[in-house]
Amino acid sequence: MAVAGVFLTMILFFGGFIAAEAIFYQQTGRMFWRAMVPTAIRFTVAPEDKVALDSYMVMEEWAAVMFLGSFLMLPMIVLNVMGFVHFF
Repeated sequence: MAVAGVFLTMILFFGGFIAAEAIFYQQTGRMFWRAMVPTAIRFTVAPEDKVALDSYMVMEEWAAVMFLGSFLMLPMIVLNVMGFVHFF
C-alpha cells in the first residue's frame, strides 16, 4: 500500500503542477517557475527571457503555487483516510 500511495501522490502532485502551469500560462502568458528560482539562475536557464518581474507578478506566481497546494490538500486527506499514505 505504501508503494501505491507514493505512486498516487506523485501522480497527483505532478499532474496538478502541470495543470496549474497550463492554466496560469493561459491566463497570464507566463509560467510561475520564474518566482521560484533566483534571478541569476533564471537568466542562466533562459538568457533571452523578456519577462521583467515586478513585486505584484512575483506575488501572483506564489499565490498560484499556494492555490495548487490548497487544492491538493483534500485528495491527500482522502488518500490518508483510504490508507494509502500516512501524512496526517
